[in-house]
Amino acid sequence: MLGVHNWGDADKMVTLFTQERGRIRAAAFGCRRARSPLAAGMQMFQHIDCELTEGQKVDTIRQCSILRRYRRLSENLDAMAYGSFIAELVSELMPEHVPETAVFALLQEIFATFEYRNARVTALIAAYQLMEYSGMQLSYGHCVHCGKELAGDARFSISDGGALCEDCYAERTLPYSEALRQFILSLRTFDWKQETELQVKKQELLQAEQLLLHYLRTLFGKPLRSLEFLGQMG
Repeated sequence: MLGVHNWGDADKMVTLFTQERGRIRAAAFGCRRARSPLAAGMQMFQHIDCELTEGQKVDTIRQCSILRRYRRLSENLDAMAYGSFIAELVSELMPEHVPETAVFALLQEIFATFEYRNARVTALIAAYQLMEYSGMQLSYGHCVHCGKELAGDARFSISDGGALCEDCYAERTLPYSEALRQFILSLRTFDWKQETELQVKKQELLQAEQLLLHYLRTLFGKPLRSLEFLGQMG
């Protein structure tokens, strides 16, 4: 469940990410009534099994059962804020009605990890990996112009599509240290099943976040709504 909005007097409009049909919108009629059998299932951050009737514009949810509830995402404000960012990012990146089985599996890993790992770091790893799956990732390990594998400090240009070696960069590019590059590359290859914590230095964490958010704003032409929630967290 990626999004839930009240609709009408007793209904909800929800955004689901499904294994078979990708991202879809569906209406849950009457689910806000206390005795509705849909009431418990129409909440954010739940893995549900539901029966849908396809419609011309939106589908209708007929019945559902909860397969897994990600409790910390529903009860912890930090986890909720960063989880909302990931949910919105998926909604923006993934087109409607296009099956993405790899992303579906990845989302289950991500939301499960929010239950016990640092929410901020989890969201950063998830965002970089989702960009990879979407095909909209920038070039981080090689020069975007000549293809040379980078070694040492380099430069970065979002408008050019990523990292630039010392022979290709122009003015008004961003500094791109080797430490930052290695950190971003480690995010992209992070194994969600590993038990050890990812080693994170504050400087690289902040720089990787700023680079990502700058790119997302350029890509979508707007800031994500969930970032306002994150900003309120301080």
